[in-house]
Parts: sequence; structure tokens; C-alpha cells
Amino acid sequence: MRPRNHTLSRLALASVAVTATVAGVLTAIPADATVNPRPLASSQAAEKALARVQALRAPAPLGQARARTATPTAQGDLTMAMRDLRRLRGELSTGDQKTATTLLARPSTTTYRDFGDVRVHYSTSGSDKSTSAYVNEVGDVVTHVLETYVDAGYRSPRSDGTRGGGSGLLDIYLQNLGPQTYGYCDSDTAPPSNGPYDTWAYCAFDNNYAEFPAHTPLENLEVTAAHELFHAVQFAYDYDEDAWFMEATATWAEDEVYTDVNDNLQYLAQSPLSQPRKSMDHFSGVRQYGDWIFFRYLSEKFPKKVGQLPVLMRDLWERVDGAAGGQDEYSMQAVDRELKARGTKLRKVFAEFADANRHPGSSYSEGADNSYPAAPLIGTWNFSPRKRDSDWRRGTLDHLTSSTVKMVPSSAMRSGWRLKVALDLPKRSHGSGAVVSVYGASGGVTSHYVALDRKGDARTSVPFGTRSVSRVEVTMANAGIDYKCWQGTNFSCQGRSRDNDRTIKIRAQAVRTSSAS
Repeated sequence: MRPRNHTLSRLALASVAVTATVAGVLTAIPADATVNPRPLASSQAAEKALARVQALRAPAPLGQARARTATPTAQGDLTMAMRDLRRLRGELSTGDQKTATTLLARPSTTTYRDFGDVRVHYSTSGSDKSTSAYVNEVGDVVTHVLETYVDAGYRSPRSDGTRGGGSGLLDIYLQNLGPQTYGYCDSDTAPPSNGPYDTWAYCAFDNNYAEFPAHTPLENLEVTAAHELFHAVQFAYDYDEDAWFMEATATWAEDEVYTDVNDNLQYLAQSPLSQPRKSMDHFSGVRQYGDWIFFRYLSEKFPKKVGQLPVLMRDLWERVDGAAGGQDEYSMQAVDRELKARGTKLRKVFAEFADANRHPGSSYSEGADNSYPAAPLIGTWNFSPRKRDSDWRRGTLDHLTSSTVKMVPSSAMRSGWRLKVALDLPKRSHGSGAVVSVYGASGGVTSHYVALDRKGDARTSVPFGTRSVSRVEVTMANAGIDYKCWQGTNFSCQGRSRDNDRTIKIRAQAVRTSSAS
């Protein structure tokens, strides 16, 4: 894609990929994210991009559910796939360049109607036909969404000058997009390879959303408009930003603008909530959509708003701004630096995020109705007066992941017991973090972040008697942020993490006090 003049920071959120065996040893779970050993040659990458766009444009198999702009089988997103194809079209053969040009062309329509800063293009006949009432509905929704972003302080989408009919307005095309795609955004040309990286956008929406049964046509239009128009805003900052970050924040935005639709809940099955041992910043399948939960966590942790939206997210996009004079940081670099500017550390926030995902009902404003799944455990350790010591157990952590162990006292340990936890994690500079949570016998959770020394070691103890405690959980995380960038991967800065496969050790001991019973 493009080299950047970044000073590489130490970034990475990693996971404790560990599990308890019968013998009581933590063993490593192999990382399931594939990293290219070297960047694809330009022609290979171009052919891959062309194939992705063709797959996403093809009719879906009968009975396959529609995803926002991607399907798990196609393993891609149409907005991002078209961006990649536009960037690499010149590397294709002459015949494939013609195919790519057709796929990347603006949609064809027969007429248009203007709504403020937006021109809605539509057809009055054929398979792309839109009713007059629907066109008005699109105009109202799009106007509301753009006003919401502008009122929150975001940069307006850039004008395309004389393109799209010569108006300079933001062009929205209504088409029958088929069974795989809710909508997409694109630009007519990619920014220069050496920047600046901002550009204009046009977008395409379905012409009725009648084929999406999970929500009403209006609700589907609303969340699609919020998602895709956030892409149009993103293009005004950085057309080439990390794809996972672009999709995750656009999915976050749709839930902020239309919070009651909750279409993005479908992606939590592939997210840090459900898959804490998978690196968070990986663009693959629909995983990038599920990463919206991280940004929901951040915006609830830092809730200050401008207009209707948390200002934190705008601050992140100002950090990744690749327009002339912009800071031009990349995704996790921006997150790391913004958290530092707010007086905290990524390693602390990510560990607390991982712990919060074990009890989402009390951690998120919308989690109480059980619509957010709890992150799975890697093991449960049972303790009794006869079995008090887990011994040292070893595992590994990959970047941007986490793992949690549950420790349960027996009924014979009613009072006068404490649990001592010893941690031997990678150095703090590698992003290690840990949280210990005590789950009360009558409900409620008390969590505390464990202060590691510089080597990543810590000792702590918590109550463990069943009179007041039902269980204790220890969540371990690796927020190391050290990448070798521009290696052609689908992670942050197209990089390979130097913080994968970090060794961790943990030991837990139940100890009696003098008043034990």
C-alpha cells in the first residue's frame, strides 16, 4: 500500500492464549491469525483485490444471510476491497484492468434530487427503481446523519468538484445491490502514494432494503447510512487508514447515531467479547466489525460529548489524519497516544477492557439485557482445604488478546480464607496487564488492576471464603504495541507484531487465616 514517515511506537494488545490441562498446566493455544511471511508482490496483491471485489459483487448462495458490507465466505469488505483494487489496478494485466475499471465505475441512474449538501441519484424504472417516498426518506436520513457528524466536530466529506453531475455535492446512489451488500463508499481516484491521503467519497445504498428481514427497511437504511457516511467522513481524513480501524469505528458510529436498532450486535459473535484469544486488530471475515465493542468501551470510559457523540473518537480520527498537515498516526498508535494524553496507559485500559468483557452485563450501558456475550474462560481451577496450590502454570500471549482463569473455593472454605495470586508476565514495556475480580456470593463484582513491577511480576491476595465470595477471576492481557510495519499483513500498520507468543506464568494459593472455618 504505502510507506509512511512514522516514528514506530511500541504498540500491541495481546492475549493470553492459555488453557488448563488435566494435569494442571497452562499450555499455549496456537495463534490462528495468519501473517504473511513477506508482502505480496504488487501483481499478486492486485489479483487478490480484484477477486475479492468480484466475489463480493457476486450473488450470494441461496439462503445465505446478508452482512453489512461483507460475508464470512468472501472474507472482505466491499468498501475496503474497492479501495485496495483502486490502489492496485495499474498492476493488473490489460484485460483485468478493464474488468477492474468496470467494477470501480460509479453506478448508473436516471435522475436525482438534492437535499442540502447531498445529491441522491436514483432510477424510476428497472431493477434499480426507487419510489419517490423512499428517495425522500433517504434524503432525510442522510441529512440527519451528516448533521450529527458535523455537530460532533468531524470534518465534512470532501467535495468531488464536477464529478457526479457537476454539483460538488456528496453523491448517494440508490441501486439494487443484491443479497450481499447493504451499501458501500468509494472515491474516483486514490490519493498519491506519498500523500496527502484524504479524498472525496461517493456512496451507494440499496434501493429499498426489503431483503433484510432482521430489521425494518427504515432501520436498515438508518444504520447503513450512519456506517457508510462515517466512511465518507473517514476519507476526508485518511483514505488509506488501517482497514480494521475504519470498519470498527464505522460500526461503532452506527450504534451511536441509531442506538435502538442494534444491528451491530450480530458481529459480537466474532469480537473480543467472544474471541478474546484472537488479536483484535485483524481484518478478516467480519471480525473487524465486531471490534466496535472496544471503541464502545473507550467511549463509555471517556463519555464527554460534543454534540451527540463522544469526543474521544473524533480525537482518534484527528490523530490518524493523513490530510496535509495532519498527524498521520496509524490506528493503534493513535489509541496508545490518545490514552496517554488522557492520563492513562494502553496496557491498563486493555486489561480492564478484557476483564469487563467477562461481566458485560455490569460493564456496558446496553449489556444488562444479556445481548452482550461474556468472554469465555481458558480454565477453571477448584480449591479445597486439601487442594490449596495450583503450582506454577505457563502459557503464551499474542498481541491484542486476553485470557481469564476462574478460581473457585469449595463449600468447606466458608470463612477465614484468602487467595494469593503470583504473576510472572512479560516486561511491563511489552504491554503486560492483569486484573483480579472478586465475584461476591450474593452478586456483584469488585475488580482491581494489578500493579506489575517493571519485570512484569506481581503478588496480590483477595478474600476467598464462600461466605462472601463465589469465585475469583484473573484476567491477563498483552497490550504490547511493537510492530514491524508495512509487511503486507492485515494488522495495524500492515505490520507483524513483535509481541506475539509472549510467555506468562501464574500461580494461585489458598491460605488460611487464624479464624478459618
